[in-house]
Order: sequence, then structure tokens, then C-alpha cells
Amino acid sequence: MNNTKHRAPLTAPSGPLTKTSTVLAFDLGGTRIKAGIVRGAEVSSVHVEALPPQRDAASVLNALVSLGKHVLQRQTVHAVGISLKGIVDPQRGTILDVNESLSDLIGFPIAQTLAETFHLPTFAENDARLYTVGEMVYGAGRQVENLLCLTLGTGIGCGVALQRRVVRGARGLFGSMGGHITVQVDGPRCTCGNIGCLEAFIGTAPLMRKAVTLYAGSGITPPEMTPQGIFAAALAGDKIAGEVATYFAHYLSVGIVSLIHAYDPDLVVLGGGISGSSQQFLPSVQQYVDEHTWTFPRGRTQIKIAELGDTAALVGVSALASGLNVLL
Repeated sequence: MNNTKHRAPLTAPSGPLTKTSTVLAFDLGGTRIKAGIVRGAEVSSVHVEALPPQRDAASVLNALVSLGKHVLQRQTVHAVGISLKGIVDPQRGTILDVNESLSDLIGFPIAQTLAETFHLPTFAENDARLYTVGEMVYGAGRQVENLLCLTLGTGIGCGVALQRRVVRGARGLFGSMGGHITVQVDGPRCTCGNIGCLEAFIGTAPLMRKAVTLYAGSGITPPEMTPQGIFAAALAGDKIAGEVATYFAHYLSVGIVSLIHAYDPDLVVLGGGISGSSQQFLPSVQQYVDEHTWTFPRGRTQIKIAELGDTAALVGVSALASGLNVLL
């Protein structure tokens, strides 16, 4: 398959797009929509809205358009880009498959519709892959050749860069299934249909189910039932929260070891909402990875927290839409 077609806009640009082009960037997640104006690594006018209660294609599209128009407000942009969950066909600008509440968007021409609405060339790609692009070009991975990026949140997203190109493969799956490697053969069933996936243990919903189970009957008043609430309580000395944090760190470590063995990255970058609580798990994860990973030399692969934080995917969108040669 021609790799140039992977990155073709849905409408022809009126002029050449460059790394200094200004882009209207969207990040469509499992629970919210983020949009901003991006030029290089500079992100401005960021707005975030919850997904509409109705997750049908028309409602989601209306929310995207409304948010985009609000963000633009007399600003001039040269292109539009959107990061999407699931398996994405960037040539057609559609989601091919997704196992979450956005399944109504499968096959819907999201990018084409945005292109026609804003009268601009429009690009689309997988969200974790674009997060990886952002961190590779402007963030924690800008000094390395080979990078593995995990986004920790509602699900576990993954992207892999080899020789400074984020690889998508012939069917758009390469590197993106990191959240669905098996970390326990007799574990719980994942939403993808597999048994014992990494995401089935440390995605937000299963992690909170673990917390509820541990707090039940413990006599300890539970904190706010969010990953951030749990990690904050662990930091404050809550014993049950500490058990949840240890559980999270263990399964994350096991998953990272297998992914390092599969992709041999120079660096592992952790992003997503849970990464903000890294002080509670990063040291133990690095220690486990050093002790259990076979690299040459031993202990070679470092783990860092994403530098761009919540805007990494938007920056990745901009890099893609501006024509940087970042995907393979």
C-alpha cells in the first residue's frame, strides 16, 4: 500500500502545508472531545467538552463542528486534523473498528464531513499513534530513534516509532494493540474479546472495580473513585488505595516488559490521565522492568512520563496535517 496515501488530505490544500502551518486539531476520545489551535508544538485556544449523551454519528459530528467553530473564532488555519480511537483508515478518514461506545462511527466519513464543513484539507489517524508522534517530535522522545508510547486512561493506547517514524503497518494495526497483550492467561475477559489483556486490568473501569472490591467491608471510607483519587489517597497513607496502586504498577510493569521484548525501544513514554500520578508508580515500574527485561546492554530501556501531557495528541495531529514525514 502506498504510504503517501495514508496521509493524504480529504480535500486538496490551497497551498503547501509546512511544519509552521496552523492547524485546527481535534482529539476525539472515549468520554470527551478536545480541540485547539496548533502550530508546531504551540497549542492555544484549547477547549474540552464531554461527548454528547447520544453517541450516534450525527450527534458526535455536531459536537465536533460546534466545538471547532468555537475554537476558531476569527483565527486563520491551514488544515484540520483529528485523532480517533480504534483502527483508522486515514485515506478515507473513517474508523474501521472500535470496541467502545463510539461504534456508531464505524464507517462514517468523519474527516470528509469536517473537510466539507471547514473547507480545509483534513487528516485523520489513530489517537495513540498521534500521541506518539507528538512526543517523538516535540516531547520526551525527541532525542531517541526508537520509541514506545503507552497512554493510560479509559483504555490503554499504544504507538511504536522505529527510526523516528511511527509505524502503522499494512492494516493500521502495527504497535496499536499494546493494551491488548495478555498479561494473565486466566484473567478477566477484555472488551476486545481476548482474555487477560493489560487493559482488562489497568484501564479505568477495571481498575475502579478492583478498588471497589477492596474497599467493600474494609471499614475504610473510600476516596473519590477515580484513578487520580485513588493515587492521591495512596500518597496520603490510605492502605487500600496503596494496594490498588501496587496492583496497577505490577500489571503495568508486566505489560511493559513484554512490549519491550516485542519492539526493543530506546525509551518507553507513559502518557494519559493516570500518568499524572506517576510518583506513585514510576520508580517501582522502572525497577521491575530493569530486573525482568532482557535488553542489551541489560537495563538499557528507560521509562519517562510524557512531556506534552494532555496536548500530545493535538500536537501529533498538527505534525501530521503539516506534512511532516512522521508515519510509516
